[in-house]
Amino acid sequence: MRFPVVILDLNGTLVDTLGDLADALNEQLWSMDRPTLTADQVRQWPGENLRAILKGALALTGSVPTDLEINQLLHEFRDRYQDRLGARAVAYPGTTDVLAQLHAAGVQLALLTNKPLVPSLKLLQQLDIAKYFTYMLAGDADAPRKPDPTGLLELMHSCGGDEETTLMVGSSRIDLETARNAGVRVALVNNDHSRGVHGMGADYVLDEISRLPHLVLGTRPSGLMSLSD
Repeated sequence: MRFPVVILDLNGTLVDTLGDLADALNEQLWSMDRPTLTADQVRQWPGENLRAILKGALALTGSVPTDLEINQLLHEFRDRYQDRLGARAVAYPGTTDVLAQLHAAGVQLALLTNKPLVPSLKLLQQLDIAKYFTYMLAGDADAPRKPDPTGLLELMHSCGGDEETTLMVGSSRIDLETARNAGVRVALVNNDHSRGVHGMGADYVLDEISRLPHLVLGTRPSGLMSLSD
């Protein structure tokens, strides 16, 4: 086995919450008498930084409030998003099978997300994938949020791994930076089939999550895998 410890990001890697995010953002914009956005427009702001997403949406739909006003609006937007989270969320194709396969093979799986604990657990339980994870650190834990490496290192040690035996799996530059800061290798899953992920400098790029077991277990895939080692 190549990587006995695998630490995964949640949103954008295992679960697609774009519909929930778009609904919450459009509800926020509607409350401010601003035009709503399409899902493709919302998709341009990857990651889990709700403040940056809100600021980008405001810039796209009119004048941008002051930083203080954005901070005040952020509380409303965050509440709307957490209320809607899970309503339209789905696991990316193949996610459940991949987690089941890795778990059955004895891989220690942990989850590292910047999302708060309660909505994260709601997603995991709703999609019936919570059972595959031994540990989880959420964004409202005592540990600093990604890309600070503290949470990743804590999960790695809890799972009995080290820098050579641990793989971080994510889908954004934040995940890449977290892994680099912790000194572990990183695989990025290209779920939206963009070319941007390929240019970030990850150790591995997977064009679909179904390729992950081949990488982790050290087996040869039956088809082509987009990997750089």
